[in-house]
Amino acid sequence: MPGHWKLLTEEEAGRTWNTSAGRFEDSSPFQGFEWGRYQQALGWTPIHYVAVSDDGEVKAMCLALLRRMPWGSGFVWCVGGPIGEIAMWNDLPDAVRATQKLKRLYFRFRCDRRRSTSDVQFLRRHGWSPASVTMGTSVSMELDLTEAPESLIGNFSRGWRRSLRNAQQQGLIVKQTGHPDIDAIRAVFAEMEGNKQLPELFSREKLASLFRHAGSQLVFLQCEDLDGHVIALRGALIIGNRACDYLAATNAEGRRLLASYPLFWDMLCRCREIGIKHYDLGGIDPRGNPGVYHFKRQTGAREVEALGEWNWASSQLLRRLGNWVIGTRQNLRKSTSYLRRRLAAVWPPAALTW
Repeated sequence: MPGHWKLLTEEEAGRTWNTSAGRFEDSSPFQGFEWGRYQQALGWTPIHYVAVSDDGEVKAMCLALLRRMPWGSGFVWCVGGPIGEIAMWNDLPDAVRATQKLKRLYFRFRCDRRRSTSDVQFLRRHGWSPASVTMGTSVSMELDLTEAPESLIGNFSRGWRRSLRNAQQQGLIVKQTGHPDIDAIRAVFAEMEGNKQLPELFSREKLASLFRHAGSQLVFLQCEDLDGHVIALRGALIIGNRACDYLAATNAEGRRLLASYPLFWDMLCRCREIGIKHYDLGGIDPRGNPGVYHFKRQTGAREVEALGEWNWASSQLLRRLGNWVIGTRQNLRKSTSYLRRRLAAVWPPAALTW
């Protein structure tokens, strides 16, 4: 097979995938085996590839998500990867085409490894190009959890620490659970989406699938008020010694009581206790979402730029078509969000449930 890439069966990947992936410095929770199972429930076909050297050592890995199209075509989407030696990546599309028996292939990845000039030059030389339409930002923020808690909290801004102290005086309860009340979680999201005129971030079905298939890879915390109502939540995906924010929501009562502060601090402490050394706070958008950006920036986290989104296609026409489809989808989401904001001026947010 090209480049020594080997396709693993689901059974083989289930036994060894997370252990092998967690050893790589550029590993990502979105390359975890459970993430693939979760995406399978959402309609994707997870395919697991490893690049093996002549002496049998795993040099690179890729959990890819496949959707088959008519006439022997396929769309492959890789989140967080590939991982490992980039020199192996140039043969990955050929390996996918050969093993999946595809005549035409559009391959896109969003890699979380640090961006470097050498990696960019390598990808360009081997037929990859930056995606002309991206599905998110490549800039995020990261915290080093190897520091002692007192040093870690000392890096937070004075205002952030003050908000944490004020919230801790409200009698809020932070709980970790792997089996939350999905309806209660969905209600928090629904209120936040309505207040901010956001598209639906997580449906009830998607939340249920997440906990069913990726719950073992998820550290999930919920914050309750004195009456036991869930007012805020946060979930981080983990693999090896890395964690990444994946879902977070706060309703109006949670914002009033500053629930996000003890919730986030508790998340860092719990992740540190289980051996997490690197905590990715997720993408930032200083202009489009300044509130979230300032919340993250005041933790002392450092900005990091990832390699980001790249694509490869078996023809230039297919590459243009792939970006056009993704761009159309992005514009549709923006139009829906705009329409919700306009309608919110006439009807109360709670009525906009579509």
